Amino acid sequence: MNTKFSNLFWGILLVTAGGIALAQTQGYLNNILPMIWVTVFAAISIIALVFYFLSGIQNWGMLFPAGIFGGLALIVSMATNNVDNPAMAAPLFVGIGLPFVVAYFLDRAKNWWAVIPTGVMAFLTFVLLAAENLGGEVIGSALFFILAATFGFVYATRRALWAAIVTYVMFVMGFMPLIAMSTRPELAGIVMLFGIALPFFIIYFRAPDERFWAIIPAGILTTTGLLTAFVLLPGLPDPAYDDRIPNAILYAGIAITFAVVWLRHHKRWALLLTVLAAIMAVVNTFLGDLQQYWPVLVVLAGFYLLYSALRPKTA
Repeated sequence: MNTKFSNLFWGILLVTAGGIALAQTQGYLNNILPMIWVTVFAAISIIALVFYFLSGIQNWGMLFPAGIFGGLALIVSMATNNVDNPAMAAPLFVGIGLPFVVAYFLDRAKNWWAVIPTGVMAFLTFVLLAAENLGGEVIGSALFFILAATFGFVYATRRALWAAIVTYVMFVMGFMPLIAMSTRPELAGIVMLFGIALPFFIIYFRAPDERFWAIIPAGILTTTGLLTAFVLLPGLPDPAYDDRIPNAILYAGIAITFAVVWLRHHKRWALLLTVLAAIMAVVNTFLGDLQQYWPVLVVLAGFYLLYSALRPKTA
């Protein structure tokens, strides 16, 4: 039955659209063409809605032509009446988002993913409605906050860890454009780095043995945040000063991070990274330019691999 209704609907649509297009190419309907298209789009939308209910409400895909052509009818109607505003395109995105909303409520367990495109359509609608009244920074923040709300809803219904991480990251990044508008825009990067590091620390400390990997992004992001604060915050050395200290801080933080993985979780591969990062921290502190000394690190790494390959196996 669904296939029959679908073929019937699309057949009517193609015949109608083709007939109007043919009449236009032959010079007919030119004087009333805009209103003809408004009528056609509105009719297609209504017919699609009727076919949706006749074919069964589970067939939510039929709502796409209903929403899209309904939105197009409104857009053409407003354009015909000389409306010149970005908000006039908002009905199109509302029409695209409508089927996803219906899909979610028809089967929340199976169609949970529909929340994500719904959130995207909601953001695009918001942008069109607010574009003339809000600055780009506010709209950028709105994007992240709407995405945070979207993935937060996914987490609330699915309890998926990845959704919680995305929610938190989007929420933190939502403040970045707003901070950039302030008198201390340099704080944006610092807040973002520390903010994104926090959930990885939480993940790690909740289950350190199972999720030891979380300490790696947590440590590196924290180190980068400290380095950014060291370079940018007032009262600290000017960015033009000798870059040996910030580079040493970066490598030292990486060394500490992998040292935790090595000592706490007994991952032998982390020892190599710890040693290399520690050596790079020392070299940066006392010798400065790594461009002259990086081959030494390659040689040391080679010696370590030779030692690992040739040392006697323990029982």
